[in-house]
Amino acid sequence: MPVRVRFMLAERGTVADLERLAGHGFYFDLKVDGIRAMVELSGARHPAPRVAMHSRNDLDLTRRFPELVEALESLDERALVLDAEIAVRASDGMPSWPLTQRRTAQSTPSASLVKELPASLFVFDVLTLGRDDTTGLTFQRRRDLLEQLADEWPSPLTLTPCTRDVSAIWDFVGTHHLEGVIAKAPLSRYRPGRSSDWVKVKAVQSLTCLVGGVQWAGAEGLGALRSLHLYLVGESGELVPVGKA
Repeated sequence: MPVRVRFMLAERGTVADLERLAGHGFYFDLKVDGIRAMVELSGARHPAPRVAMHSRNDLDLTRRFPELVEALESLDERALVLDAEIAVRASDGMPSWPLTQRRTAQSTPSASLVKELPASLFVFDVLTLGRDDTTGLTFQRRRDLLEQLADEWPSPLTLTPCTRDVSAIWDFVGTHHLEGVIAKAPLSRYRPGRSSDWVKVKAVQSLTCLVGGVQWAGAEGLGALRSLHLYLVGESGELVPVGKA
């Protein structure tokens, strides 16, 4: 198998950062809400199995997605290391996290589950191509290589949409209720760990809060649940109110 590469991770950004990043020539990848996977495909001379997939926490994903293994094994003889997201598509063709969760309920899925909830591999980076380590190439160049490779890919292998038109991709995210985008510096190299060269911007922001109080409807508080009083934990351990839900 090719040498295992650690994942590159994005810093967190906000919607307010998008125009600034676009002004610096950043590309914008669709952020697929799925399972992050490093995909390793050995050269044809390597003894079987040729394909290995693992998650960020080093969970072996290979047996969980036999349809992806089959598609990857049909590629040409070159070794490949790809960075990707695994997700199940909804009826509109968009990646669906709830369906992906249903699919991963079985570590070794039955044939009926694979047929009912087939997974797709949304690829967004190439780290090894044949004998060449491509992590030292710019993102721009790696994306060009990916687009050339993808011309020969069978379904269910696909590229994540990527563009410099931030308005178009942000509108696409909103229209299809997707998770967000990842902005990527055009000259950035693939560096393991978190880097400001990649910035993730979610369309829906979330917070983990503590419930500090409950309010019930009715004069004596005997009715239905009316609201939850939400708090964050401050730097000194104090509770900071953030509102009601």
